[in-house]
Amino acid sequence: MKKKSTFSPFITITEEPLSKAFNPSNFSGDWLVGLTRNGIIAPDTFSLHWLSALCTEMDHTAQGGKAYGLLKSQQEEKLNSINEAFLSDPQYAEEEDLSSKLEMFKKKYMEFDLNDKGDIDIMGLKRMLEKLGLAKTHLELKKMMSEVTGGTSKDTFSYHDFLNMMLGKRNAILKLILMFEGMGKDQEQKDVAPPRRKTFSDLP
Repeated sequence: MKKKSTFSPFITITEEPLSKAFNPSNFSGDWLVGLTRNGIIAPDTFSLHWLSALCTEMDHTAQGGKAYGLLKSQQEEKLNSINEAFLSDPQYAEEEDLSSKLEMFKKKYMEFDLNDKGDIDIMGLKRMLEKLGLAKTHLELKKMMSEVTGGTSKDTFSYHDFLNMMLGKRNAILKLILMFEGMGKDQEQKDVAPPRRKTFSDLP
């Protein structure tokens, strides 16, 4: 038997999928009256078929959320493996705090809208910069993409490209933007830190 929980005098929720739990044949008159009296659904616009379709869509949305979470988890695993390769690369053996830098770069990279391959395309770059209040023209975005990929004209750049840019000596525009953004966040955290407690030595 499915477990039930009630959160209103009129509405009972089950562990069944919503589209099954809200089968029109399961509705009672009291249940419908309760919905309309509480202003949840207007009587003149209510449709059992509409509600059933809505709940089916909610089921699909929940499933899509799980798929998205799985995709992000897989992408993070892939980025972790690339970080490990950089940690063992002799080229970066003298890089100070390499492990913490790679972890920070990974988190920043995952803030972008990645495509299904885990790469960043021009639209993902555009949306990220707009979030930072730095809208760019299409030509400016193409130039930034070219800088990340080392001068080659590509429609996307990978995490490997991103790390080469962030750890490289060349001051690419995107690198400077992300560095200044990180410095700004650090300053904000310092500004909101609680004041130091005064001691006897601070007295006049």
